[in-house]
Amino acid sequence: MLPRLAVAVLLCVHAASAGPLGRQGAPFKAALTEKCSSKDSTEYILKFPSPVKSPFPANDVVWGRWSVPRAVPGPYPAVLILPIMAAPNQWIESQFMKRLLRGGFAVLLLETPYQFHRRPRKGIPSGQVFLARTAKHLAFNFRQSVLDGKRALAWLRGNPQVMKNDIGILGVSLGALAGASLYSVDKTPSYAVFLLGGADFPSLVENSSMTGKFARHWGIAESALREAFSGLDPLSYRKQNGGKKALLINAAWDDVIPKENAELLREAFPSSRQMWVPLGHYGSMLHMVWLPGYVEKAFAKHLNRISGGPRPVRRTAGDGGRGSRAVYIPWMLGIAAVAAVTVKVAFASRKATNRK
Repeated sequence: MLPRLAVAVLLCVHAASAGPLGRQGAPFKAALTEKCSSKDSTEYILKFPSPVKSPFPANDVVWGRWSVPRAVPGPYPAVLILPIMAAPNQWIESQFMKRLLRGGFAVLLLETPYQFHRRPRKGIPSGQVFLARTAKHLAFNFRQSVLDGKRALAWLRGNPQVMKNDIGILGVSLGALAGASLYSVDKTPSYAVFLLGGADFPSLVENSSMTGKFARHWGIAESALREAFSGLDPLSYRKQNGGKKALLINAAWDDVIPKENAELLREAFPSSRQMWVPLGHYGSMLHMVWLPGYVEKAFAKHLNRISGGPRPVRRTAGDGGRGSRAVYIPWMLGIAAVAAVTVKVAFASRKATNRK
């Protein structure tokens, strides 16, 4: 157990490969303060300086939630969670965190640039500033999120509570994009799960229902994006990614991450397994009834194998059969959603007919 007072940890990050995602050579200090403790876990607040300097000092301090389980003794396999860009809270990521903690994993949930504590000022919606008005600044923000992740992995490697060979990445939406780039250039992670992710970022920005209109409004051309994002896309590391295991879960009707870009993420990680579930980007919230348990099982299968065998897991009633049914639940939900939409359209058509 760490003391309740803030703990300063000095970590040396040595220079390695060059390029936009090369390691930063300067050492850094990370401050860890205990936040709360329950019968199941202990949570700390982690803070360290970003290796990238942005125009806003508040954005250059990286915040994270570091949680360790109490049901099993450490050291622990660990998962770094990279979140959604502009969610108003961390509810989705917290559900994965809780499930992983129950499975015996330690979890670090990172705030990406311009989220929550990293907003330039209060009142600005979390993550909004990330969508910059030029290709150069958008790539700058993305690069900062990846390099912040590299520092987080360095902190995990130097943490005595963590099994150094049992570290994984979980990324959701924007977190999946940044996580895919991070997994491509950092040797620390042994496994990754990317939810609603994609590759070939320039075409993704242009064709996404979320960013396409924004890019056209500000005159951000795909050619400018390709120049700015050079060396940042996981497709650039396809050969290096050849043996890296990953689970990719994408939504079949997603227009925020177009299907073509989701399929390109599979090409960027040739050894990955891709799974398609019904509904779109936002409708995929319905899959949260089964997804955290499914993801935890995937990490347990791959990370625990590396450390030499299974770890004791604290289960609750009903966990045993959930995984075996998980592959069927999303299709059941999808059928229900299609039925609901069909009924809604039918009623709308009937009303229109009656008006005539």
